[in-house]
Amino acid sequence: MSDYKMIPCEHYDYLELACLRGYQLKIELIDGTQYQGQAITTQTRADKTEWLVIQQQQNKQSLRLDHIIAITPVDVNAEFGRMQIATKQG
Repeated sequence: MSDYKMIPCEHYDYLELACLRGYQLKIELIDGTQYQGQAITTQTRADKTEWLVIQQQQNKQSLRLDHIIAITPVDVNAEFGRMQIATKQG
């Protein structure tokens, strides 16, 4: 796994808001993968990487924050639209 690159604080705020509100999110990753699920929480692990935890039906999925290009709330009354989180690395 590559070295973790912290995301800007203002982007982290949108992730926290999505978790607090329990938004359903469409999530785009730098490798082109897309996920959809309910934002549950964020985590900081022992290796100092930060993760977004989403609920997809019966499964929880953890997504590394510096691998997320953008999140888009699916909820009609969401307090924000599509937000860019990280940039493509390469």
